[in-house]
Amino acid sequence: MLPRRVRHLIEAIRSLRRELALEKQANAQLRNSHAQFRALVESSIDHIFMLDDRGVYLFSNDQVASLGMRSGQQLVGRRLQDVYPHDIWTIYREKLKAVFSSGRTVIFSHDKESAKGTEFFQNTLYPIHREGRIWAAGGICRDLSEPKRIEKQLSQAQKMEALGTLVAGVAHEINNPVNLILFNLPLFEKMWRDLMPMLDSIGEGLQHTKFGGLTYTFIKQNMPRLISDMKMAANRVANIVNGLKQFSRKSNPAEKSSIQVNVAVENAARLGAATLSNSRTELQLDLAADLPLLHANLQNLEQIVLNLMINAHQSIDHANGLVRITTGWRAQDQAITIEVADNGRGINPSVADKIFDPFVTDRQAQGGTGIGLSVTYNLVKAHNGEISFESKPGQGTKFTVILPTAVKPKPQRVMVVDDDAAFRALLIRTISRKTKVVVEGFANGAEALIRLGSYPPDLLVLDMFMPEIDGLGVCRAIKNELGLELMKVIIVTGFPRHPNITAAEQLGFHQILTKPLDMDRFMHLVKESLNGKTT
Repeated sequence: MLPRRVRHLIEAIRSLRRELALEKQANAQLRNSHAQFRALVESSIDHIFMLDDRGVYLFSNDQVASLGMRSGQQLVGRRLQDVYPHDIWTIYREKLKAVFSSGRTVIFSHDKESAKGTEFFQNTLYPIHREGRIWAAGGICRDLSEPKRIEKQLSQAQKMEALGTLVAGVAHEINNPVNLILFNLPLFEKMWRDLMPMLDSIGEGLQHTKFGGLTYTFIKQNMPRLISDMKMAANRVANIVNGLKQFSRKSNPAEKSSIQVNVAVENAARLGAATLSNSRTELQLDLAADLPLLHANLQNLEQIVLNLMINAHQSIDHANGLVRITTGWRAQDQAITIEVADNGRGINPSVADKIFDPFVTDRQAQGGTGIGLSVTYNLVKAHNGEISFESKPGQGTKFTVILPTAVKPKPQRVMVVDDDAAFRALLIRTISRKTKVVVEGFANGAEALIRLGSYPPDLLVLDMFMPEIDGLGVCRAIKNELGLELMKVIIVTGFPRHPNITAAEQLGFHQILTKPLDMDRFMHLVKESLNGKTT
């Protein structure tokens, strides 16, 4: 029997082992919890952090790009005032103090300027308790810049739609009396000219007579100018009404067609060239070649470009004016771009955020109505596009129009070449029914080679024995023609051991099926060839 001391020692060792096992298990659970916590926090798109009561960062995940850092570890140990400008960290300090003093969650917002423009953030600070006291403040900072931008665009679009409905009614109500004035003014002018000889014959008797408080002499001298001023004013109102009607006009998809954007730009450039040349402003066109067609209204696109040209011209107040129009293609957006840039005075910051609203202009003294850019905005939106601008006072402005275009992939094409009309029709019918490709058939190799040279298919289904040029001749022509040498070919033949088949295999054509065809196997091979799974 073991001595008591030894038994106690063994029991103590066992107890220690149990404790070590439990501690090991607890540590494993802790590490697992820590890993889960870290994975959860790091997967968040929000900045998650902890602060002590002095505003020192105790923890941060890696969403710190907006603070100019790469990892959250760079933030730990820093103070709020080391990270934010004075106005922002002062807000943080006040809110942090409120959390520690009241124990309540605080939500607040702040914004800051960056190279991207104004960025908006929503912040949440909440108490973290330990041992019966508030040990730290947890924080979540969410970047709302993109939602704010989208919200602003939606608000602008809704406002434009509401204004469109409003101005349509206003334009209609104004249009009738303006047309009446414009119709009557020439008649009144002709009546005045006809009355002048009669009034002049009376002469002396009218010299001191007043009409409406004005002497005959004054009326005679100034009536032509008064009529001219009335015509000018009425025409200006008519132009504003026309602009309002254009602004309120909703796009009609039935009026759209496939057009080349460069044609619209060139047409607008011809229309606006005279206006620019009168002030010796140079117009430059830089139009990208091979732009895809756009489903749009040609007249609307011309008006977009013309409005932006005129706006650019009106902003130039010096002798070396330059307006440059550029078109391009943005593959990442599948969109066509139109840029109109000038070297004018730039957009006044006081109206910059309202530049697309009607009647907003910094050129009222020069006769500006503020309608042109509103119309332009409406027309761009009618084409599901976006319009934005960059402007620096004294250096000029660049407007960018982005017009999305649905570039549809060309359908895959299969060419069936076989002199047996019934068999050829069977293959065309089967491929057409079981796939979405375009299938065309030819009766001999000569016809097929003509088509191959001008419009090569994605797959060639080829019989070997045909009149004029047989299948082997087609295979040789394919291998010798640059651009056709990698064409996928399925050979179908009733003579699998013929020397021509061996010669075709030596050329690299290994997909060979024997007639009568197993149609399931044939279609499987067709689909694999079209999907790029065979060579």
